[in-house]
Amino acid sequence: MFAGGPLARSAPELKVRRASAKPNRLGFAIPDEWRLSVTAYPGIRPGDVLETLLHELVHLHVGRSRGGHAWHGREFKETLSRAMAEGYGIVGVRPRNVLHGTYAEALERRRLRTGPQLELPIAA
Repeated sequence: MFAGGPLARSAPELKVRRASAKPNRLGFAIPDEWRLSVTAYPGIRPGDVLETLLHELVHLHVGRSRGGHAWHGREFKETLSRAMAEGYGIVGVRPRNVLHGTYAEALERRRLRTGPQLELPIAA
């Protein structure tokens, strides 16, 4: 999905913020600055991290659209769905809204069924 696009050519700057409690904003992307942020908080699950990270990467890939749903419109939703399918094998998920959580639940169910292969290796 991202092959040949700007994400394939240049990795964005990633910042991991830490919070003492679950925030209302789990991450954000700033396409013009080619950076994104994900928030770590007590109790965060691997599925939450993976969903948030991919959600923000899709924002960088798609950018802001014209119209009333500039950040979470049809193109964003379709691209996120396709990225979840291609990246994690998550299909058939129909989020009711664009808030984080629906894909995280599917990622967690898959992780519990198949084991920890969804965990990302973190370089020291």
